[in-house]
Amino acid sequence: MRDVNMNPIRSINRAVDILQAFTIDRPNLTIEEITHLTKIPHSTVYRILCTLETRGLVRFDEKSLHYKPGLRLLEFGFLLSSVIDVSKEAEDILADLQLKTGQTVLMAAKDADEILYIFKKEKQEGLKFSSFVGQRRPYIYGVLGPALLAFLPEKEIERILQLPVTEHATHTLRDPSVVRERLKQIRSDRYYIETNETNLGVTGIGSPVIGLNNEAIAAIGIIGPAVEIDDQLDGFKHLIVEASERISLKLGHRVVM
Repeated sequence: MRDVNMNPIRSINRAVDILQAFTIDRPNLTIEEITHLTKIPHSTVYRILCTLETRGLVRFDEKSLHYKPGLRLLEFGFLLSSVIDVSKEAEDILADLQLKTGQTVLMAAKDADEILYIFKKEKQEGLKFSSFVGQRRPYIYGVLGPALLAFLPEKEIERILQLPVTEHATHTLRDPSVVRERLKQIRSDRYYIETNETNLGVTGIGSPVIGLNNEAIAAIGIIGPAVEIDDQLDGFKHLIVEASERISLKLGHRVVM
C-alpha cells in the first residue's frame, strides 16, 4: 500500500476498527464487547453501529442483542476476490527471491482439503523438481502445506489432520501429535524447514502469506539440494520471511500492535 501524506479521518478509522472487531471466531458481538475490543467510547460505538446498520454493513439481532456483519460486506468480499490474483501480486517478489537464492521458488494456495501450486520459478542448473503449477498436494507434505496449515482455524486444522495422507516419501512424518508441535513452532517462527522428508537430499524452507483476516491464504517456499542450502539457512530464512511479509502487505494484511 502506498504512503499517503494526509491525516486519516478519525470517524472512518473508528468505523473500520469496529468492523475488524468481528472475526471468524467471534462473528456475533454485543455493543459492550465491541466497546471493550476497540477501546472506543460506548456512545460513539453506538452511533457508528447505527450508521453501519443503515448501510447494510452490520445487522442487529433484537432477541440476542448482538451485532453481526451485514450481507453488504459479502459484496466487498466477492469484489476483492475478483480483482486480486495472488500469484500475480507476488510474482515480482518471488522472482527477486529466486534471483537472490539461486534455488527453486514455489507458491501454493489453499484449495479445499489440499494445497494448489500457483507459482514456480526453477533454478537454472542442477536438481529439478517434479512439482508444477496446477498440481495439488496434501497439507501434510513438504514445507508449503504445513506453513499454510499452521495459520488456519484450530477446528480446520484438526479436521485436516484426520484426513488420510498418501505417503510421498519414506521419511514423511504424519503423526498428528508431531504435526501439532510443528505447527505451533511455525506460528512462532513464521517459517518451516524440512530436509529429506519429501525428497532425500532436498531441503525446503516455507513461510506463510497472511491475508486480511490474519489467516494464511498461501505459502511460499525455497527448495533445493541440502548440500547447497543447509550452509545458507540463516540467510535464506531471513529472505523468505521478508518476502512473505511483503506479499502479505500487498494482499492487505496489517500487523495489529
